[in-house]
Amino acid sequence: MKSNSIILLSGGLDSIVSAAIAKEKTTPLFALTFDYGQRAAKMEIQASKKTCKALKIRHMVIKLPFFAEFKKLLMLQTGEEVNIEKFNKLKDVWIPNRNGLFINIAACYAEYYGAHFIITGFNREEAEDFPDNRPQFIAATNHALMFSTLTKVKVRSFISEYTKKQIYKLGLKYNAPMRYIYSCYLGKQKMCGKCASCRRLKNIINELTE
Repeated sequence: MKSNSIILLSGGLDSIVSAAIAKEKTTPLFALTFDYGQRAAKMEIQASKKTCKALKIRHMVIKLPFFAEFKKLLMLQTGEEVNIEKFNKLKDVWIPNRNGLFINIAACYAEYYGAHFIITGFNREEAEDFPDNRPQFIAATNHALMFSTLTKVKVRSFISEYTKKQIYKLGLKYNAPMRYIYSCYLGKQKMCGKCASCRRLKNIINELTE
């Protein structure tokens, strides 16, 4: 019997592929997409909604309006035009405790609705820059959840040992609806193709189609 899960879904490559794998390996109760005032909120929600429809998974959007207070963060300055080159370093896209908060909110839902796992898109490549993508973070979080949830909910990433290129290949294997990927930091209708996130996706596609 498959374990129940809740999926954290942003609409990017990692989360869409993770959702497709979770659909096969678990019983997803629903996917959560967070609107914390990020530049790409509208497009991420749209991509996530289409992904869930394709995978036949219930979709929920959680709003976190308090992030609007953090006006100095580039990712949250939605009304301003910025130089795309600024979105190249960890400090440019870092949101304080974002993944930690997302997981803790998902854990509330997981315990209440009876989900065993919270599925994330943490992966080896992003773990090099983002400490909250690393196996140590998952282990530490699961240790804390043993005490903060009576049902001992666990965080799980099916792609934690994979690079972006390997994740894309996994997406093909699991028939992930990758046509809906939205990976741009800027949040415009069309992905810019120039920010760090867009370039990573473009490089992968170029490598696989050469």
